[in-house]
Order: sequence, then structure tokens, then C-alpha cells
Amino acid sequence: MFSSEDLSFKKELNSLIDKHLPEDWQEYPDERLDSHWELSKKIKNELAKKNWIAPSWPKEYGGLEEDFSKSIILSETMAYRMAPGNDRFGVRMIGPTLLKYGTEFQKKKFLNEITAGKSQWCQGYSEPNSGSDLASISTKGEYDEDSNTITINGTKVWTTLAHRSNRMFILVRTQPDSNRHKGLSLILLDMNDPGIKVNPIKNISGKSSFNEVVLKNVKVSAENVVGKLHEGWMIALDLLNFERSGIDYIGWGERCLDDLVDYCYKNDLIKENHVKNKLAILRSDLESAKLMTYKALWIKEQSDEIHMEPSVSKVLATETNINIHDFAFDLLNTKATFLNTKNKDSFAERVIKNRLFFVSGGILGGTTEIQKNIIAQRGLGLPR
Repeated sequence: MFSSEDLSFKKELNSLIDKHLPEDWQEYPDERLDSHWELSKKIKNELAKKNWIAPSWPKEYGGLEEDFSKSIILSETMAYRMAPGNDRFGVRMIGPTLLKYGTEFQKKKFLNEITAGKSQWCQGYSEPNSGSDLASISTKGEYDEDSNTITINGTKVWTTLAHRSNRMFILVRTQPDSNRHKGLSLILLDMNDPGIKVNPIKNISGKSSFNEVVLKNVKVSAENVVGKLHEGWMIALDLLNFERSGIDYIGWGERCLDDLVDYCYKNDLIKENHVKNKLAILRSDLESAKLMTYKALWIKEQSDEIHMEPSVSKVLATETNINIHDFAFDLLNTKATFLNTKNKDSFAERVIKNRLFFVSGGILGGTTEIQKNIIAQRGLGLPR
């Protein structure tokens, strides 16, 4: 799968991470925390110096025009090392979308910002009354032909990292009488524009990674519309396919499984037949999910069509990752029951924190149920 050049790149990448990640780092990257956010910016800056943020992109947009395998290695390794700084929204979502649909103005302005590590994007899709049913969005964009501007009014919710972002790609209804997927436009926003207010949504711990974004009379130039005005639905769906590779879950799952195997050897659990059997099953499941993820990424790189493979890989990767963490939770027993105890086990604490977070794995980026519908309709030709 990977060439000697690819493996050399991976070695260099790990050396960079070693240099900038704290030696005792055992945390899932959580960029709502100021310390993690600052580390994320630092690592992104170091990646940018080597043109590694998006190595497969054209050189004119800050890439290296490398084989796509370098991008796979980057995402998977960053996830395995639990390193902040992997730009999911910029590199994996809006970036490929602009490469495919964007104007030259949009590519030069926004892609070079991404590869320089100078932008943080967020996604303006979900609304208070529109989640999985994306076509029901009601945020309005009124186009004025004289000024060639669009005035946006509405509310977006569950917007990850909006409080950290300086850019947003937002789906709005630009034809007021349109129904469902017709009359929608994908627009690029500056989060510092007048009329945008970000309200953090606090969770039970009092912290926030999600936000509500209220837009009141926000004016944006029509040159920031991706593709044609009123014809953004298929572009918005294609963007989601770029998101749904599942590669992060592969990296996280493999790290947990490797650490769990070490734990089993150190604590003589590896002598138990049921433990060995389960570890073997999880390893084979992980390798299968990994190969499916690679296939989905390769197909997306080679074809302009919307396929089912990203949905298949997303389901396999998220469910395999959860199964690995569930088994780790079971083996750790009481060690994984409590956090912040005096005799804290860093692996046990990481397992419980990650397992609680991965409850959302079947929701983020499109629910598992929606993915299975896509697989049924696009892959198997079944009716809606």
C-alpha cells in the first residue's frame, strides 16, 4: 500500500510530532481547551513550514502535489498520536470542495490560507429544526443584483469550533419560495463580519465545543458562492463525502488497541484465551475497516461521482473504534470507572474519556442510520 517514500514521510512526521508534543501526552485533542488550541496552532504552523498541511494539493495553493497516500498518512498518524493540529474542516472538507468547484479567486484566497495554517473553518449546516434532514434548512440568503451581495439571516447550531474559527462554509436558502433541496447555495463567510454572533453551547461539565451561530443581516459578496447561485445542494452533499472517510477513527482505534495489547501483556491477561481471541477479532476488524477507508479515499480522489464507499467506511470505522474501546473498558474493570482518582491510570482515564466522546461517533458527520440509507440507495439500488 505505502511506498518507501511514504514510510520515510511518516517517519519525518512522527519526528515533528515528537518535537512539539509534550513527552507525557496522553490526551485526546480537545481544542475547546486553551492549552490544546495553542498547541494545535503551533503544530499547524510547523506543518505549514514544510507544506505538509495538504501535501497532495497543487503547489500553487501551498501543497506539494504529492501522491494522495501522503494525506492519508498525515491524517491517520495525527489521529494515532492524538496530536492537535489536524485541520479536518479546512483540509478535508472545504479544501477539496473548492479544488473541485471553486473559482480561481476562491482557490487562491482560501486554499493558500489553509495551507499556511492561518485559517480555522467551521461548518454551518445544522439548524434548530434541521439536523439529519439537511434539505429542510430555513436560513435565508437574499441576493441583491445591483450590489452583487447576499444578505443572510438565520441560526445555525452544533457548530463545532465556531468560537475558534475565522471562516465558515454555510448552506443557506437563496430562493425564498424553493422547496427542499432546490434553491440552496453554499457560501464562504468571514466570521468577523458584522452581524455574526457566536453563543457557546455548554455541556454538563460547563465546557463547550459546540456553538450556536446567529446571523443577522450579514452581507457577503456573491463571489463567495461556491458553484452557481441556488445550485448548492449537490456541492453540499459532495462536501460531506469528503468528510466521511472515517480515517480519524481508524487512527484512534489502532492506538487504543495497541495500548490495550501492551496492557494485557503487562497484566498477564494475554494468557486468557477469550482475551486473545477477542483481540485477534478486533485487529482483523480494524484492518478491514482501514482498507475500506483507504478504498473510499482513493475512489473519492479518482472520481467526481458521489459513491457509497465513504458512508461504508464511516460506519465501519466508527463502530470498530467503539468496539475496541468497549473491550478496553471491560478489561480495565474498576480502573475505567472513575476519573481523577488519586491512583490515576493514564490509559484507563483516556479509555473512559474517549469512550464517552465516541458515543457521538455515530452522530457526528452524519448519523449511522443516514449512512445506511445512503448505502442502501446508492450502493444497492433500493428505494427510499
